[in-house]
Amino acid sequence: MVHGRWTADNFAQFQKKNTMKKQFLALTILFVGASSVEAQSTFRPAGGEKNLELMLAPLGGSPISMAGIKYRHFSSASSAMRLGVFVGFNNKSTITQDENRQTKALELKKKESSITIAVQPGIEKHLAGTERLSPYFGGYLDLNYTTTNKKDETDLVLNNGNHSLGYDQTKGGTLGAGVNAVAGFDYYMAKSLYVGTELGFGIAVTMPGKKTTETVGLNDDGSGTKTTSGDSKKDNVSQFQVGPNVVGQLRLGWLF
Repeated sequence: MVHGRWTADNFAQFQKKNTMKKQFLALTILFVGASSVEAQSTFRPAGGEKNLELMLAPLGGSPISMAGIKYRHFSSASSAMRLGVFVGFNNKSTITQDENRQTKALELKKKESSITIAVQPGIEKHLAGTERLSPYFGGYLDLNYTTTNKKDETDLVLNNGNHSLGYDQTKGGTLGAGVNAVAGFDYYMAKSLYVGTELGFGIAVTMPGKKTTETVGLNDDGSGTKTTSGDSKKDNVSQFQVGPNVVGQLRLGWLF
């Protein structure tokens, strides 16, 4: 090579290096673009993912409430099966009379308890939306059963002046069934993590079950107690509802 002059070999090497740089730059752009598309596509489910979610009530008295657990399985990017399950137990005891040793008065309580079991199977159809927003519509069945137990204790004074514990107890239950059409959306804040809300329109029926009563009171001559039992329809309430319904919580869920 003569200083300040290009030879054919020098020019060929320059072209080869320049071509390699262009190929490397193109591959880099392609890799970055592919990575970006892949990252964006992981926000929403592609199919095969499973999902659990809980309810948040940021404006309510209990900011975090577990109003059941909802499970979803995405068979594809646009279709999902859903199943809501709730099992709840509530027990309340209130003292209605204090014990008094001087008057021999007994401590009395009012007790209330209930058990609720609800199952909500359904389907969802997810629309195109955006990379993070997944709107959907669908429907689900609402099947629920609740048992109740109420017991009011009473202070029974026998004819000899002694006190005995009596009570009025009522056991019953209700069966509910409904069909709901829903629409909502999931917004993915990060990979596989979303918030959402939902509204719907449905039909619901609530039917009271058999109610039994039991009472422990004074016997005829006041020397002791006796127990009587039977069936009752008092305070039974049947309901039929048609109309819109709104879930007043935000849904927080994650895919796995």
